[in-house]
Amino acid sequence: MAEDLVSEVEHQKDEEARKIYGGLCHSFPVLVRTCGLCQALAFSEAKKASGTNGRALAHRLLLEHVGKVLGITSGDILSEVRKADASKYMFYTRRVLDAWIYFKRFAVSILKVESAKEAQDG
Repeated sequence: MAEDLVSEVEHQKDEEARKIYGGLCHSFPVLVRTCGLCQALAFSEAKKASGTNGRALAHRLLLEHVGKVLGITSGDILSEVRKADASKYMFYTRRVLDAWIYFKRFAVSILKVESAKEAQDG
């Protein structure tokens, strides 16, 4: 699934979005471990709403892909995670962290983004 989703990003016309998304693949797990899944999703939700630029598109794609990984296809991902009981929240967190290892690797091999810093600097 990760390969298919990252490959979809590769075909985006907006190069800035591709690069930022690649950087997010590297930095998102750190944000989840530091702040928690709900806060990490809230951060991307806020960035998604910030406009129509590449950064907003990258965060929109990230949220969509997190939803697919978690099997949340309808509704707001953030509200679904926020409503989860403790065991479900822990499951969601573990699932995202396990899946994001692959997203990070495919960001390197498919999108050619080696690190989150590279995506910010470029």
